[in-house]
Amino acid sequence: GEAGEGDDGAGTMEEDFLAWKDPMWAALAEKMGLEEREAVYEPTFGIVDRENLTVDSPEVYLGEPNKMHLEGTAKGPFNSHNPYIAPIADSRELFSAKDRNCIHMDVDINGSNLSYQTGDHIAIWPTNSGDEVDRFLDIIGLKEKRNNVISVKALEPTAKVPFPTPTTYDAIVRYHLEICAPVSRQFVATLAAFAPNDEVKAEMARLGSDKEYFHSKTGPHFYNIARLLDTVGKGEKWTNIPFSAFIEGLNKLQPRYYSISSSSLVQPKKISITAVIESQAIPGRKDPFRGVTTNYLFALKQKQNGDPNPSPFGKTYALNGPRNKFDGIHVPVHVRHSNFKLPSDPAKPVIMVGPGTGVAPFRGFIQERAKQAQNGAPVGRTILFFGCRKRSEDFLYESEWEEYKKALGDSLEIVTAFSRESSKKVYVQHRLKERSKEIGELLSQKAYFYVCGDAAHMAREVNTVLAQIIAESRGVSETKGEEIVKNMRAANQYQEDVWS
Repeated sequence: GEAGEGDDGAGTMEEDFLAWKDPMWAALAEKMGLEEREAVYEPTFGIVDRENLTVDSPEVYLGEPNKMHLEGTAKGPFNSHNPYIAPIADSRELFSAKDRNCIHMDVDINGSNLSYQTGDHIAIWPTNSGDEVDRFLDIIGLKEKRNNVISVKALEPTAKVPFPTPTTYDAIVRYHLEICAPVSRQFVATLAAFAPNDEVKAEMARLGSDKEYFHSKTGPHFYNIARLLDTVGKGEKWTNIPFSAFIEGLNKLQPRYYSISSSSLVQPKKISITAVIESQAIPGRKDPFRGVTTNYLFALKQKQNGDPNPSPFGKTYALNGPRNKFDGIHVPVHVRHSNFKLPSDPAKPVIMVGPGTGVAPFRGFIQERAKQAQNGAPVGRTILFFGCRKRSEDFLYESEWEEYKKALGDSLEIVTAFSRESSKKVYVQHRLKERSKEIGELLSQKAYFYVCGDAAHMAREVNTVLAQIIAESRGVSETKGEEIVKNMRAANQYQEDVWS
């Protein structure tokens, strides 16, 4: 059959896979003379009750990622399998809008062997909110058994249990399963067999097999698995689902990566994070859709600052961690090194495009170049194109740019695009186009060009504008301009730190 391709950027990986999988099985069956039989769920993992153990037993994992953390002897190397429980040095609000929040947070890595370079990413290991954990355990009928101790065993030689055991249902759901992710159509089809009644079973089967129907029913509501089961089952409990099905069908709760917004030259043992709190109103839904990790960080920030009116949702996070191991405002982290780097020669000009929190790594870049200038190094032209809604609401680090200007003088310029300050929406790509002549000249001087932020729209449009600027300034066709941009990417002269 044909090889399949998936578009992760468009967020359609599962549907791309299913579109390839169904004809693939049909072709294989025809070629090999196979007969199809109805799929029957066969567990990959076995759940064993450990009645001799309780949550107070020292060998029971209550969310600790590995044995060292369980025994209180965690040491490096700290990485994607072993986080460092880092103190949060300070945290503050950056927006002055009433309905949106953006936080700046400094994470102290002094007590670890972690190090970072300007442009790297920090990984935050989140926990699910108590609100969503309760909803999940309630709908599958395990709320009363949340603290029962179980072991999970692999029933197949290739299967690997994705977390340490013995543990509890609560710990698995809170610390290890991606229970807040958008629901998967394939998983819905698997769960149909365990529906509380025939009517619900038929609806689940239809949702699992009909792509258009599934997206029309689930897409607008941002359902996670518990919310979907609650809605389709009309509030009935789904007590027939084997817990092993959730371990197999839900992803492992993953660390989230944030562009570091500080310079390792300026603060080698303190990592800055800049994050907008994800909270989106959904029509027909009482509560907003909330990002798991940004709301976790927001709850930590409110606790650290003694907020008199903390978010009720934020208060449901287990901020003290398993066995109070995160007490005193700590967060589990590791560092991921990236290739998103300033030129080794500070005299080289740099052009940065970073609207919204896309400005994060560029705060680190500008902080670094200001320090290099203070140290006597010649620093080249440094231009930042920054965009947000309104100067008065969400102009991130406005006062800091003035400070860096004292060190960098006229070589630093902040070009702003405020999209809601006039009737015509203005974005960073428009400002870039207005400065075509200067940008073209800087690029001919081998300036480095950086983009950080939204991959789907902004980064794509900036790429197009840049190709136009090059075509114009060098008197070549737009196709040739695009080719030059492609070569700049290959030579690391054009770098992106983007997300979809």
